[in-house]
Amino acid sequence: MVHQGRVVYLDPVREITCVMYPERVHIVPDMSTLSTEDILSTTLFGKTRRAVLSLLFTHPDESFYLRQIKRVAGSGMGSVQRELKALTEAGIIRGTTRGNLTYYQANPDCPVYAELKGLIVKTAGIGDILRAALAPLSERLQAAFIHGSFARGREHKGSDVDLCVIGSVQFAEVVSAVNTAQQSLGREINPTVYPPEEFHARVATKDHFVSALMKGPKIFLVGDVHELARLAQ
Repeated sequence: MVHQGRVVYLDPVREITCVMYPERVHIVPDMSTLSTEDILSTTLFGKTRRAVLSLLFTHPDESFYLRQIKRVAGSGMGSVQRELKALTEAGIIRGTTRGNLTYYQANPDCPVYAELKGLIVKTAGIGDILRAALAPLSERLQAAFIHGSFARGREHKGSDVDLCVIGSVQFAEVVSAVNTAQQSLGREINPTVYPPEEFHARVATKDHFVSALMKGPKIFLVGDVHELARLAQ
């Protein structure tokens, strides 16, 4: 869209609205579309780097291999590989090879480790924090998403975070996984957990709650609208 000498468009990679000034030949984010946390995070980090750092620095004692990180980041393999290479070379993260896999984790010996960890925790959005919290379970999850007031953009100070998880996991595992995220966010997280077969059955019987989930807005943490539709069939 052209507006007063500017070209306004949605950047599908970084998932932000951008403004392009043709005569200046560069692109800047339209900050009016972002929350305070997103403004800081988008200014400092691109989408993929933000997701990688959020995962590794909110799980500093754990390590993850490439495909796990890619699944959480929701970016292409090449993009994730470039970020891991750059962050490793900078000493911000470190990689350890075990067998045929290289595992990555935050580097506690980085001179600015404490400062960077604090910055990431403060600027990561709710989606980033929950996505990272669910990462250890991601290979057993088919879909996970935020719904309710946060997904509608109508949350208030006391709002809980409504979370739906579909996969081969137990309710207690999900509660344990999001416990740290709950403390970081200062908000109660209310998970609903369905095995894939139960979710499919509830869709088929037009369960009121599941029908509302399918129709309502969502912020996907694992999977996407296509995966959810597949599970519902």
